[in-house]
Amino acid sequence: MLEDLATHTVPLVGYPMAHVFIGEDGQLPSPEHLDQIRPLDRQAAEFLWKFEHDVGLTRFLPDSGKYFRSAEQFLFPDGAEQRVKKWLYECGIPFDMTCVLCFQPGCAFLLTWKMVIHYAKDLFFGHDTVVWDRSLNWALYYDHNDVFHFAKDRIYDGEAEHLKTLELLRSLKLA
Repeated sequence: MLEDLATHTVPLVGYPMAHVFIGEDGQLPSPEHLDQIRPLDRQAAEFLWKFEHDVGLTRFLPDSGKYFRSAEQFLFPDGAEQRVKKWLYECGIPFDMTCVLCFQPGCAFLLTWKMVIHYAKDLFFGHDTVVWDRSLNWALYYDHNDVFHFAKDRIYDGEAEHLKTLELLRSLKLA
């Protein structure tokens, strides 16, 4: 399902959390931005919500040393939107990288990293939020206490570890 998320997009108008991207005057984002913000249908959003929780993204990011080669934390005070944008920019993610953002069980988006930075003020507020790439090579966790955790260069591969365990069991003739 992670590979074909783009086939599950729906229009932004009327979508839950659309207000994050719609201006105070009710104006939709520019066509250039709309091309980079893709709301996902309920089926895809519920899949992503379950996936995030089954994988435990919010659990392993603050303690990411055993999962990622590089991890950092960024705390910021209210009114520091420009500092947040600068820090996100310095994370080194390509602007055109497609990211996953899941707000709640029925509400998720595919959007570029450029849009994450551009709309950061409205994306990261009052509740925990996770943004990640589909390869899980990096992830950004915003804690509602105004703390970001960013980790990249994944070192833990659960599937590979599972296959190694099965091979070990086979060699011991236990599987």
